Amino acid sequence: MAAIDLQRPVKFERIMLATDFSPASEIAQAYAVGLALHYSSTLELATIVDLSLTLPSMEVIHESTLEALRRTSENDLRRLAEHIAGITVTRKVIEGFQPASLIVEEAVNSNADLIVLGTTSKHGFKKLALGSTAEAVIRTAPCPILTVGPHVLPPPNFPVCFERIVYATDFSSQASKAAGLALSLGQTCGAKVYLCHVLTEEDKLNHDDSEARSISSLEALIPESVHDWCNPKCIVEHGKSSEAILALASRVNADLIVLGARKPSFWVEYVRTGLTPALLAAANCPVLTVC
Repeated sequence: MAAIDLQRPVKFERIMLATDFSPASEIAQAYAVGLALHYSSTLELATIVDLSLTLPSMEVIHESTLEALRRTSENDLRRLAEHIAGITVTRKVIEGFQPASLIVEEAVNSNADLIVLGTTSKHGFKKLALGSTAEAVIRTAPCPILTVGPHVLPPPNFPVCFERIVYATDFSSQASKAAGLALSLGQTCGAKVYLCHVLTEEDKLNHDDSEARSISSLEALIPESVHDWCNPKCIVEHGKSSEAILALASRVNADLIVLGARKPSFWVEYVRTGLTPALLAAANCPVLTVC
Protein backbone atom coordinates (compact mmCIF):
# COMPACT_ATOMS: atom_id res chain seq x y z
CA MET A 1 0.00 0.00 0.00
CA ALA A 2 1.42 3.35 -1.03
CA ALA A 3 1.71 6.29 1.36
CA ILE A 4 -1.48 8.32 1.71
CA ASP A 5 -1.48 11.77 0.11
CA LEU A 6 -3.79 13.90 2.24
CA GLN A 7 -4.03 16.41 -0.58
CA ARG A 8 -5.88 13.66 -2.47
CA PRO A 9 -8.08 11.81 0.04
CA VAL A 10 -8.30 8.04 -0.13
CA LYS A 11 -10.83 6.60 -2.55
CA PHE A 12 -11.63 2.90 -2.57
CA GLU A 13 -12.34 2.37 -6.26
CA ARG A 14 -12.54 -1.43 -6.07
CA ILE A 15 -13.93 -3.14 -2.97
CA MET A 16 -13.95 -6.92 -2.60
CA LEU A 17 -16.41 -8.63 -0.25
CA ALA A 18 -15.42 -12.18 0.60
CA THR A 19 -18.58 -13.89 1.81
CA ASP A 20 -19.69 -17.30 3.01
CA PHE A 21 -23.30 -16.10 3.41
CA SER A 22 -23.14 -16.45 7.21
CA PRO A 23 -24.78 -13.88 9.55
CA ALA A 24 -21.35 -12.26 10.07
CA SER A 25 -20.96 -11.96 6.31
CA GLU A 26 -24.38 -10.32 6.00
CA ILE A 27 -23.31 -7.41 8.21
CA ALA A 28 -19.95 -7.23 6.42
CA GLN A 29 -21.94 -7.05 3.19
CA ALA A 30 -23.89 -4.04 4.49
CA TYR A 31 -20.62 -2.21 5.20
CA ALA A 32 -19.14 -3.19 1.83
CA VAL A 33 -22.21 -1.93 -0.02
CA GLY A 34 -22.40 1.23 2.08
CA LEU A 35 -18.75 2.08 1.45
CA ALA A 36 -19.11 1.32 -2.25
CA LEU A 37 -22.05 3.72 -2.41
CA HIS A 38 -20.05 6.41 -0.61
CA TYR A 39 -16.99 6.07 -2.84
CA SER A 40 -18.87 5.13 -6.07
CA SER A 41 -16.81 1.95 -6.05
CA THR A 42 -17.07 -1.23 -8.04
CA LEU A 43 -18.04 -4.01 -5.63
CA GLU A 44 -16.83 -7.55 -6.26
CA LEU A 45 -18.78 -10.29 -4.50
CA ALA A 46 -16.56 -13.32 -4.06
CA THR A 47 -17.18 -16.69 -2.45
CA ILE A 48 -14.96 -19.72 -2.07
CA VAL A 49 -15.79 -23.32 -2.92
CA ASP A 50 -13.39 -24.87 -0.41
CA LEU A 51 -12.51 -28.23 -1.91
CA SER A 52 -10.75 -29.32 1.28
CA LEU A 53 -14.16 -29.48 2.98
CA THR A 54 -15.64 -31.67 0.27
CA LEU A 55 -12.89 -34.26 -0.06
CA PRO A 56 -12.71 -37.05 2.52
CA SER A 57 -9.08 -38.15 2.70
CA MET A 58 -7.65 -38.15 -0.83
CA GLU A 59 -10.77 -39.27 -2.68
CA VAL A 60 -11.54 -37.55 -5.97
CA ILE A 61 -14.65 -35.41 -5.91
CA HIS A 62 -17.26 -36.35 -8.50
CA GLU A 63 -17.71 -33.78 -11.23
CA SER A 64 -21.45 -33.74 -10.62
CA THR A 65 -20.91 -32.84 -6.96
CA LEU A 66 -18.47 -30.10 -7.86
CA GLU A 67 -20.82 -28.72 -10.48
CA ALA A 68 -23.63 -28.61 -7.90
CA LEU A 69 -21.39 -26.64 -5.51
CA ARG A 70 -20.48 -24.21 -8.27
CA ARG A 71 -24.12 -23.75 -9.22
CA THR A 72 -25.23 -23.18 -5.62
CA SER A 73 -22.47 -20.64 -5.03
CA GLU A 74 -23.25 -18.79 -8.26
CA ASN A 75 -26.96 -18.70 -7.43
CA ASP A 76 -26.24 -17.37 -3.93
CA LEU A 77 -24.05 -14.61 -5.36
CA ARG A 78 -26.64 -13.75 -7.99
CA ARG A 79 -29.38 -13.41 -5.37
CA LEU A 80 -27.06 -11.26 -3.28
CA ALA A 81 -26.26 -9.00 -6.22
CA GLU A 82 -29.94 -8.60 -7.10
CA HIS A 83 -30.51 -6.76 -3.81
CA ILE A 84 -27.73 -4.22 -4.45
CA ALA A 85 -28.52 -1.06 -6.39
CA GLY A 86 -26.67 2.13 -7.25
CA ILE A 87 -23.21 0.63 -7.84
CA THR A 88 -21.46 -1.68 -10.28
CA VAL A 89 -21.39 -5.24 -8.93
CA THR A 90 -19.36 -8.17 -10.21
CA ARG A 91 -19.44 -11.80 -9.02
CA LYS A 92 -16.73 -14.42 -8.69
CA VAL A 93 -16.90 -18.04 -7.54
CA ILE A 94 -13.42 -19.24 -6.65
CA GLU A 95 -12.55 -22.86 -5.94
CA GLY A 96 -9.48 -24.38 -4.37
CA PHE A 97 -7.91 -25.71 -1.21
CA GLN A 98 -6.65 -22.62 0.62
CA PRO A 99 -9.43 -20.03 0.98
CA ALA A 100 -7.22 -17.26 2.38
CA SER A 101 -4.69 -17.60 -0.42
CA LEU A 102 -7.48 -17.64 -2.98
CA ILE A 103 -9.03 -14.47 -1.53
CA VAL A 104 -5.69 -12.66 -1.52
CA GLU A 105 -4.87 -13.85 -5.05
CA GLU A 106 -8.22 -12.61 -6.33
CA ALA A 107 -7.70 -9.27 -4.56
CA VAL A 108 -4.37 -8.93 -6.36
CA ASN A 109 -5.82 -9.93 -9.74
CA SER A 110 -8.74 -7.52 -9.42
CA ASN A 111 -6.58 -4.68 -8.02
CA ALA A 112 -8.83 -4.43 -4.96
CA ASP A 113 -8.27 -1.37 -2.78
CA LEU A 114 -10.11 -2.90 0.18
CA ILE A 115 -11.13 -6.39 1.31
CA VAL A 116 -14.19 -6.71 3.57
CA LEU A 117 -14.62 -9.81 5.74
CA GLY A 118 -16.98 -10.98 8.44
CA THR A 119 -15.23 -12.65 11.37
CA THR A 120 -16.31 -14.82 14.27
CA SER A 121 -14.85 -15.68 17.65
CA LYS A 122 -14.88 -19.32 18.72
CA HIS A 123 -13.84 -18.93 22.32
CA GLY A 124 -14.73 -15.41 23.37
CA PHE A 125 -12.57 -12.50 24.43
CA LYS A 126 -10.10 -14.27 26.74
CA LYS A 127 -9.41 -17.31 24.57
CA LEU A 128 -9.78 -16.15 21.03
CA ALA A 129 -9.49 -18.32 17.97
CA LEU A 130 -10.46 -16.41 14.86
CA GLY A 131 -11.22 -18.35 11.73
CA SER A 132 -7.98 -19.31 10.04
CA THR A 133 -9.14 -17.68 6.80
CA ALA A 134 -9.49 -14.24 8.39
CA GLU A 135 -6.17 -14.60 10.19
CA ALA A 136 -4.30 -15.52 7.02
CA VAL A 137 -5.95 -12.83 4.89
CA ILE A 138 -4.99 -10.15 7.41
CA ARG A 139 -1.39 -11.35 7.41
CA THR A 140 -0.95 -11.55 3.65
CA ALA A 141 -3.34 -9.13 1.95
CA PRO A 142 -1.85 -6.44 -0.33
CA CYS A 143 -4.46 -3.87 0.69
CA PRO A 144 -6.31 -2.79 3.84
CA ILE A 145 -8.80 -5.26 5.35
CA LEU A 146 -12.05 -4.22 7.00
CA THR A 147 -13.13 -6.93 9.43
CA VAL A 148 -16.64 -6.96 10.85
CA GLY A 149 -16.77 -8.89 14.11
CA PRO A 150 -19.62 -10.69 15.87
CA HIS A 151 -20.62 -7.69 18.01
CA VAL A 152 -20.89 -5.18 15.16
CA LEU A 153 -24.37 -3.99 14.24
CA PRO A 154 -25.34 -3.08 10.65
CA PRO A 155 -24.38 0.47 9.65
CA PRO A 156 -27.08 2.96 10.65
CA ASN A 157 -26.93 4.97 7.43
CA PHE A 158 -26.27 4.49 3.73
CA PRO A 159 -23.90 5.40 2.20
CA VAL A 160 -21.41 4.50 4.96
CA CYS A 161 -19.26 7.38 6.14
CA PHE A 162 -17.25 7.02 9.33
CA GLU A 163 -17.70 9.92 11.75
CA ARG A 164 -15.60 8.93 14.79
CA ILE A 165 -12.35 7.10 14.09
CA VAL A 166 -9.94 5.70 16.66
CA TYR A 167 -6.44 5.13 15.30
CA ALA A 168 -4.16 3.11 17.59
CA THR A 169 -0.40 3.01 17.13
CA ASP A 170 2.72 1.45 18.61
CA PHE A 171 4.81 3.90 16.50
CA SER A 172 6.11 1.18 14.19
CA SER A 173 6.55 2.19 10.55
CA GLN A 174 3.51 0.15 9.53
CA ALA A 175 1.35 1.76 12.17
CA SER A 176 2.49 5.18 11.02
CA LYS A 177 1.39 4.34 7.48
CA ALA A 178 -2.04 3.47 8.87
CA ALA A 179 -2.21 6.95 10.42
CA GLY A 180 -2.36 8.48 6.96
CA LEU A 181 -5.24 6.19 6.03
CA ALA A 182 -7.15 6.99 9.24
CA LEU A 183 -6.74 10.74 8.70
CA SER A 184 -7.66 10.49 5.01
CA LEU A 185 -10.80 8.51 5.82
CA GLY A 186 -11.64 11.17 8.38
CA GLN A 187 -11.09 13.88 5.80
CA THR A 188 -13.66 12.44 3.37
CA CYS A 189 -16.39 12.59 6.02
CA GLY A 190 -15.22 15.42 8.25
CA ALA A 191 -14.79 12.85 11.01
CA LYS A 192 -13.41 13.28 14.49
CA VAL A 193 -10.13 11.35 14.62
CA TYR A 194 -8.60 10.15 17.88
CA LEU A 195 -4.93 9.15 17.72
CA CYS A 196 -4.08 6.79 20.56
CA HIS A 197 -1.04 5.13 22.07
CA VAL A 198 -1.26 2.72 24.99
CA LEU A 199 1.41 2.81 27.69
CA THR A 200 2.15 -0.33 29.66
CA GLU A 201 3.55 -0.38 33.20
CA GLU A 202 6.94 -1.27 31.71
CA ASP A 203 6.84 1.80 29.48
CA LYS A 204 6.22 4.05 32.47
CA LEU A 205 9.01 2.45 34.47
CA ASN A 206 11.52 2.93 31.66
CA HIS A 207 10.63 6.57 30.98
CA ASP A 208 9.45 9.08 33.54
CA ASP A 209 8.18 11.34 30.76
CA SER A 210 6.62 8.52 28.73
CA GLU A 211 3.20 10.16 28.47
CA ALA A 212 4.60 13.48 27.24
CA ARG A 213 6.86 11.65 24.78
CA SER A 214 3.88 9.67 23.48
CA ILE A 215 1.77 12.78 22.96
CA SER A 216 4.64 14.42 21.10
CA SER A 217 5.05 11.35 18.88
CA LEU A 218 1.32 11.27 18.14
CA GLU A 219 1.30 14.94 17.21
CA ALA A 220 4.22 14.35 14.86
CA LEU A 221 2.05 11.96 12.83
CA ILE A 222 -0.40 14.74 11.95
CA PRO A 223 0.49 16.82 8.86
CA GLU A 224 -0.10 20.55 9.27
CA SER A 225 -2.68 20.51 6.48
CA VAL A 226 -4.96 18.23 8.52
CA HIS A 227 -5.75 21.11 10.89
CA ASP A 228 -7.47 22.93 8.02
CA TRP A 229 -10.38 20.49 8.13
CA CYS A 230 -10.06 18.53 11.36
CA ASN A 231 -9.08 18.94 15.00
CA PRO A 232 -7.58 15.51 15.75
CA LYS A 233 -7.19 14.56 19.37
CA CYS A 234 -4.11 12.79 20.74
CA ILE A 235 -4.76 10.46 23.65
CA VAL A 236 -2.53 8.26 25.81
CA GLU A 237 -4.22 5.27 27.44
CA HIS A 238 -2.79 2.93 30.06
CA GLY A 239 -2.91 -0.81 30.58
CA LYS A 240 -3.37 -3.74 28.22
CA SER A 241 -3.46 -2.52 24.63
CA SER A 242 -6.55 -4.36 23.42
CA GLU A 243 -8.67 -3.48 26.44
CA ALA A 244 -7.52 0.16 26.49
CA ILE A 245 -8.24 0.69 22.80
CA LEU A 246 -11.65 -0.92 23.08
CA ALA A 247 -12.47 1.18 26.14
CA LEU A 248 -11.53 4.37 24.27
CA ALA A 249 -13.57 3.32 21.23
CA SER A 250 -16.57 2.71 23.48
CA ARG A 251 -16.07 5.99 25.33
CA VAL A 252 -16.06 8.10 22.17
CA ASN A 253 -18.66 5.93 20.41
CA ALA A 254 -16.23 5.17 17.58
CA ASP A 255 -17.61 3.73 14.36
CA LEU A 256 -14.18 2.60 13.11
CA ILE A 257 -10.89 1.43 14.65
CA VAL A 258 -7.75 1.61 12.50
CA LEU A 259 -4.67 -0.50 13.25
CA GLY A 260 -1.31 -0.90 11.58
CA ALA A 261 0.16 -4.39 11.93
CA ARG A 262 3.75 -5.29 11.19
CA LYS A 263 3.43 -7.95 8.51
CA PRO A 264 6.67 -9.92 9.15
CA SER A 265 5.85 -10.33 12.84
CA PHE A 266 2.06 -10.17 12.77
CA TRP A 267 1.44 -13.73 13.87
CA VAL A 268 4.18 -13.82 16.51
CA GLU A 269 3.64 -10.42 18.09
CA TYR A 270 0.02 -9.50 17.52
CA VAL A 271 -1.70 -12.85 17.87
CA ARG A 272 0.47 -14.01 20.75
CA THR A 273 -0.16 -10.85 22.74
CA GLY A 274 -3.83 -10.84 21.79
CA LEU A 275 -4.00 -7.27 20.46
CA THR A 276 -5.44 -7.70 16.99
CA PRO A 277 -7.54 -10.84 17.57
CA ALA A 278 -9.02 -9.44 20.77
CA LEU A 279 -10.01 -6.26 18.98
CA LEU A 280 -11.54 -8.14 16.07
CA ALA A 281 -13.53 -10.36 18.42
CA ALA A 282 -14.76 -7.76 20.90
CA ALA A 283 -15.06 -4.50 18.94
CA ASN A 284 -18.51 -3.00 18.52
CA CYS A 285 -17.43 -1.36 15.28
CA PRO A 286 -15.47 -2.52 12.23
CA VAL A 287 -11.68 -2.73 12.47
CA LEU A 288 -9.52 -1.63 9.55
CA THR A 289 -6.12 -3.33 9.54
CA VAL A 290 -3.20 -2.23 7.38
CA CYS A 291 -0.33 -4.72 7.02
